Order: sequence, then structure tokens, then C-alpha cells
Amino acid sequence: MTCAVPAGQSAEVRTERFYLPELDILRFLAFFAVFVFHAPPGSLFFYLQHGALGGFGDAGGFGVDLFFTLSGYLITRLLLRERETTGHINLRAFYMRRILRIWPLYFFYIAFALSLSQLPPRLTSVPLFGQVRVPADPTCLLFLGCFLFNFAPCVGNITVVAHLWSISLEEQFYLVWSLTMRYIPRRRMLVAPLVMLVIATIARLPSSFLRFGVPIWNNSFARLDPIAIGIFIAVLPEMSPRPAGRALLVLAGIASWWLAAYWCGLPLQHSAAGVLIGYPLVALGSGAFLLAALGAARRSVGTGLRGALIYLGKISYGLYVYNFVAIFGAQVFMRRAVAAWWVTQGWPLWTAWAVYIALAFGANVALAAASYRWLEAPFLRLKGRFTAISSRPV
Repeated sequence: MTCAVPAGQSAEVRTERFYLPELDILRFLAFFAVFVFHAPPGSLFFYLQHGALGGFGDAGGFGVDLFFTLSGYLITRLLLRERETTGHINLRAFYMRRILRIWPLYFFYIAFALSLSQLPPRLTSVPLFGQVRVPADPTCLLFLGCFLFNFAPCVGNITVVAHLWSISLEEQFYLVWSLTMRYIPRRRMLVAPLVMLVIATIARLPSSFLRFGVPIWNNSFARLDPIAIGIFIAVLPEMSPRPAGRALLVLAGIASWWLAAYWCGLPLQHSAAGVLIGYPLVALGSGAFLLAALGAARRSVGTGLRGALIYLGKISYGLYVYNFVAIFGAQVFMRRAVAAWWVTQGWPLWTAWAVYIALAFGANVALAAASYRWLEAPFLRLKGRFTAISSRPV
């Protein structure tokens, strides 16, 4: 297959498309874990009331870590292929591809959220959950616009842009890791994730032992573990476990995430042991899920469900970005338009929860699908001008 080649590269370069549909399915599952975590009022504190069972809900927050692991794996594999195919890594082309993928939706969503926050509170607020708003502090908005939001003083506030901290962290990773890969020979590549794991552990020490109150969850230096695991898997020889091995990896991933949420108490910083053990557990669980997925699609026959999951994975960036707005919207609708009528009908509470979750998820998918088709896809088609190694088709 002939690929579009950036300026300065040989027009003779030819390579197979690098696309793993099973990772689109994994992307959707990562989003769905985050959705499950965000959906209840008070999310983390809601699940804390349900003991060991609630640990599975709290573990949904680690879907972000699975996204980080996927990024570490895919970016490393793509850049390695580019270097092996063309002889070097074209940083300008790489940054343009990332800009075309991330920036249009990111800045549109910020403008969208700002517009929603100007609506009357009666239309945008709901008891127990909060209000549709964005940070009013100009400093926070500056951090948001410069992809440094994970270091902003307001990042922990409940707003419809609070989850964008992870996109800031991803952008910082793209910038630093592409520069690093350009100069590290492949035979020494395994050293990089080991160094990242050491840096992450050291970065967590102040909050763990000295109680500085430094938030770990949003700190780039303290959250390198899942990215390092993704890089490590990308550098190792390609693996495709047998079905029994995949099942064991999935169980190991679930157990690791549950232990990190319930026993270690993440993402809260209750104890030094919980912090120092919990984050590596989350990263190992994310790596287990990735290993379980690799090669799985090659062994399965196409089905309607598989196709739907792949599509949902394709729009997972939008699903993640819009999920707070969809959840807020469903909360407001249920509270202000449905709750009183539901009570008068005498229907059990769990049925209202089922309708609420269906509304929130449906709205989330509708927003992401529309966004992908009319906002993101036109920019994604431009990526071909800067592509040496083709990946997923638009």
C-alpha cells in the first residue's frame, strides 16, 4: 500500500497500514470504565459507600490509565515503524498529526462548555451533582489553553472540563517522547520505561510520606507508570496470547484495578503504602488488558457487535471529551422533568437509574458520533499529508 509521504522523505517509501482493530475495542472499554466511574452523583464518594463491590466502580477511573497505556504502545510502535521505514522520525509531521487529531475537538469543546456555562442555573444545575460550569479563574483558563491543565490550581474542581487534565498529560507525553525516540537506538529503548517508572515513584514520595498535599492523580511526573508499561510492551517482540492466556490476563487486570481502588484507596491519598503500591498495580492491570487484546481481532469473525464496538472505539476520543456534558444533561433532565412523575407512578428507584444511564450514554454516543463526522473527520483526512505509516482509516 502506498502511503502519503511527508516532504523531505523518499516517494519510494511503501509500507503496510498499521491498524489493530482490537485496540479500538479496548479504547471503547477504557472510555466505558470512565463513564461508569463518572455517572453516579459524587462518583468516587458514591462508590465508597458500597464497600468491596463499590471498588469495581471506583476502578472505572483507571480507564484513563488504560488510555495512557494505549498511547504509550501505539505512539511507540508507529514511531519505531517510521524510523525503520524512512530512516528517521519526522517530528514536524508527527506534531501536525497530533494537532489535527487532538486540537479541533479539544478547543471546540472548551468553547462549547463556556457557552453552556452562560445558561441560567435552573437549566444547568442539579442537586447532588453540581452545575455545568468552567473555571472562572483566568489562570486556569490559560493552563487549559496551553495543555498544562493538569498542573492548574483548579484542576480538582467539579466542572465540565475537569477531565481534560488527561489530554494535557497526553500532549506533554507526545512532545517529550517523540523527541526522545528520535535519538535513542532501539537496543536501548527498554531503558526508557524503566527510567520513567523510577521517576514516577520518586515523584509520588512527597505526597506519600511528607503529606505535602501535592495531588498525584493529575501530576505528569507521578503518572508515568501506565505510559511506561505501554512503551515496554511496544518494544518487546510482538505477542499474541492463547485464549486461556487472554482470560488470565483479563482476570489479572480486573484484580489489579480492584485492589488499587478498594485496598489501596485510589485515587484518594489515604496512605503511603496505598499510593506507592496502588499506582503500579493500576499500570500492571492496564498492561494486562493491552496484552489480552493484542491479536484478538485476527482470530475472530466479524460480527455486528464487534463492528459496533470498533466504531465506538473509533469515536472514543469524543466519547471521553463529551461524557461530562452528557451526564450533566441526563442528570438535569431526570431531576427536573422526570423525577416527580416517576415517584407518583410508584415505580422502583432502580428503573429510574436504568433510564438515566441509558439517556446519558445515548446522549454521549450521539454527541461523539456527530462530532466525529462533522468536526473531527475533515481534519483527520488532512493527516494523510503528514503520514509516513498509515494507521486507521478515517
